[in-house]
This record gives sequence, C-alpha cells and structure tokens, in this order.
Amino acid sequence: MKRHILERWAQCQVAIGREPTRQTVDEFECILGDAMDERPLQTFLASFPVLLGPLAQPGGALWCLDRPRLGAEFVPDFLLASSTSIGFQWAMIELENPMEKALTKAGLPAKKLAEALRQIRDWRAWLTDNVAYARNEIGLKDITGNCPAFVIIGRRGSLDPKQIKIYRALSADGITVMSYDRLLDQMNRVARGRQASHE
Repeated sequence: MKRHILERWAQCQVAIGREPTRQTVDEFECILGDAMDERPLQTFLASFPVLLGPLAQPGGALWCLDRPRLGAEFVPDFLLASSTSIGFQWAMIELENPMEKALTKAGLPAKKLAEALRQIRDWRAWLTDNVAYARNEIGLKDITGNCPAFVIIGRRGSLDPKQIKIYRALSADGITVMSYDRLLDQMNRVARGRQASHE
C-alpha cells in the first residue's frame, strides 16, 4: 500500500478528489478578475488545490505540493503527483502574472515567459542530476527530470489573433504554455461534470 502513498507529503493529499465545486471555481474567477499579479492566485490555489486537478496526470489519488524546495536553489509553485498503477506521475506548475503578455509584438517570448521557461529547464536539469536525492530524501517518489510542466501566464484577451500560431508553438517538449482563461475553462468543465453526476 505504501507504494501509492507519499509518506513525507501526507498533508498535501487532495482528500476531496479531483472535481472542484461550482462555487470554488466562481471564487477563483473573481480573484482572477481582480488580481494584479500571481500572488493571490497562488494563495487561493494552495488553499483549494483541487482546482489544479485538471492539470494532473490521470490516475487515482492526487497530491498537490505547494512551493516544495528542490535542493537549496529551486522552488516550483506547485508539484502535482497522481498515483497510478505504474507509480507516481508528476507535473510541474509555474504561475506568472495574469497581467503579463506571453509574447512581444515581434512574436518572441516576453521577459516573464522566457524566465518561466528557463526555470522549468533548470528544475528538470536539477531533477535529472539529483533524481535519487529527490526521490529518497525529499520524498518525491518516482519523479523524473522529464515530467510534464505548465506555465500559466496572461489572459486570453491580451493575445494578438495574428500570433495564435506562434503562441501554440510555444508548447513543446512536454511544456504547456497556457492562459489563466484556459485553466479556468478546464476547471469549469470538470466542475460541470461533478455537478451533473450529483444531479
């Protein structure tokens, strides 16, 4: 049984499953509408980690680690762990400012997005070089340096329609770049499914 439990992170297990309530999604949408940076979103998501369930790998039980340390240098905003028949499947999440644009007018990754992508590469490199330490000392069972990652930045309305193809091409090598609106869409879809199952 212990194979499917993160003993050192027991307090981070999402006990209520993967489906947020309609009310919780609505509260997140209100906070997103007022947010001037990512900090209130980080705080709310840490309090209601079920909202991040749509980004987790398919599986059974879900854990959400809020700002875990990778050694002395790196601190992802969140790590998600799904318990599956082949062990734990992980995903990394980096939150950026919802007010920031992902691309410059020239179609290049804007400063904050470029920094976020570099951070993820740094996390992956650290995990690759220190995988035994991460698994055994930090307690990140089965984690690898190539787990999927998400950068959440900006709002859909700030994207120039002429840059949509460029924007989509940003998601590569297991890294998904997405707006907060896309995350909200996924939360709403899951919440609707939950509501329908309880009617």
